[in-house]
Amino acid sequence: MPSNSFPDSPAKRELRRQDARRLASFKEQRKLQLGLHYCGMPSVEFLDIKAWHGLLRSVCAVEIDTENIADMRIEWDRMSLGLPVRFVKDDILNFLRETSDVYDLYNLDFYGGFLHTNTRGNPRCADAIRSLIVRQANRENSFVLIATFNVRDKGAGEYMQFIDEVPRALTGWDNVETCCNAHKKNNITRLKLCFPYFCWHMGMSHNFAVQFEDPVVYHSTATMMHFYAEFIYQPRALPGLTFTEALASLASRPLIRLDGMIERVEMRPPEITRSE
Repeated sequence: MPSNSFPDSPAKRELRRQDARRLASFKEQRKLQLGLHYCGMPSVEFLDIKAWHGLLRSVCAVEIDTENIADMRIEWDRMSLGLPVRFVKDDILNFLRETSDVYDLYNLDFYGGFLHTNTRGNPRCADAIRSLIVRQANRENSFVLIATFNVRDKGAGEYMQFIDEVPRALTGWDNVETCCNAHKKNNITRLKLCFPYFCWHMGMSHNFAVQFEDPVVYHSTATMMHFYAEFIYQPRALPGLTFTEALASLASRPLIRLDGMIERVEMRPPEITRSE
């Protein structure tokens, strides 16, 4: 069996346990008695599928390497989980842009960063997530997005450009500059703000109420960052957070560090509040 580039660890196992509880609640609230349609990159080991298989209805496993897919088929037959499975040979970003299918749960690993651009100057990851959200909205299908990033020193300019727009968007609010400066420290803190806000804005623009859990950073041969978000489709406009309220709330959230099963606050930015 091929080795995993980001092998299992106590932190990853703890995150799977936490996400299992959240997924069970999502499944119950959405009354999905038959389970969740899963789309992701489970690797040859299928560790997330094993952890959540009691909550799932079907599996779409995306893998770009032909040999890995062959090994995945063998491992899947060996596990005998009793779930229908579809194997797709493709780059995950291409698949998310081009597929016509929708799912209840996306568990995605993005190795190239969030805003890092390709040779044509386009941020492929952002484009893929945008396509995903639009497609889910067109089908009026609520979903969970679990996203893990290998935090690299790329895309700093794009992150900084976004963060520099925040003070203008929150004119008249308190602690905006100090909160933004705290997020400019490194790519971990930049991603902590930029990715949730992009997802919230895209979701809100397409009739989703979007709720993020606190982001988590951990180490697994590389620095990794984990996000969990629920997108609940609302066919009619309902009262919710305004643009400025959502941005202030996301920027003010803490960043959690997970060492094994032990959580601690890695960063607690100054809270952005309304001016009196």
